[in-house]
Formats: sequence, C-alpha cells, structure tokens
Amino acid sequence: WPDAKRNSPAAEPVAWSAGAMSEFEMPCIRCGDCATACPEKLQPQQLLWDLRAGKLLHAREHGLLECSECGNCDSACPSRIPLLRNFRETMTAIRERDAQLSEANAARERFERRQARLEREAVERAERDVAMTQQAASTDAVAAAIARAKAKRQQPRNPT
Repeated sequence: WPDAKRNSPAAEPVAWSAGAMSEFEMPCIRCGDCATACPEKLQPQQLLWDLRAGKLLHAREHGLLECSECGNCDSACPSRIPLLRNFRETMTAIRERDAQLSEANAARERFERRQARLEREAVERAERDVAMTQQAASTDAVAAAIARAKAKRQQPRNPT
C-alpha cells in the first residue's frame, strides 16, 4: 500500500507544457494555507488559477496588485508552488501594459489636440483669405493702392 501511493501519478511532480508549473511543484490541492499566511488577506490560490487561465483582469480584480510580495504564501504552500514568482512576473507584465496604455493614451491625446489645432488654423486661414480677397476687390482698396504708388513715384530718389 505505501509503495502504491508513492508511485501513483498524483504523488509525482507535474511539469506543464506551457511552463505554468515548475518541475518540482505539485498541483494545487486548495488547502488554503497560502490564504491563511497572506498578511494582505488575499486568496493566492484563486489568483494562481486566474493567472493560469490567462484571466489577468480577474486576477487584478481579486487584488493581485495589492500583494505585498512578502513570500509567506510560498513558504506555506505544501505543493511547493512558486506563487510569489508567478505573482511578480504577472504584476510586472500588468504594470508594463499599464505604462504602454498610458503612453498610448498620451500620444492619442497629443494627436487629437494637434488635429484640432490644425483644423482651427485652417478655418482661420480661410477666413483671412476671404477677408483679404474682399479687401483687395473693394474699390477703396484699389484707390488706396494707386495713391500709394503715385506717392512713391513722386518722392525724390536719393542715391547713396
């Protein structure tokens, strides 16, 4: 009986092909020791399931970013799951993604402000062009230009 239990597949460490588990860890048995050891009152086993399922938003909602990274959950885990390593890697990825999103939002806002400025300048330029065209076409403007030209011709030229 003891040999059968020791040689059973459940007693051997499991290595997942996706690299989600290390070669020395065993599957989570949901004992809750990690949750009891957590000073932040998080549920590390739930966070681990969220991470392994690729549900980063759920992990974030379950408090992943509130993790103090103390490592108590690692030492309490009888399955030797490197919870802290998984949490750190994911928190780093989330923070990098947040930084990229923030940078992208800032770039989008700059682009939108630039587009608004260019549109405003185009409207102002069109209004100026219309005003200049109206002014140039008016008889007063033509008469004033002719008067300036005559006055300029009548001025004595001083060769220097």
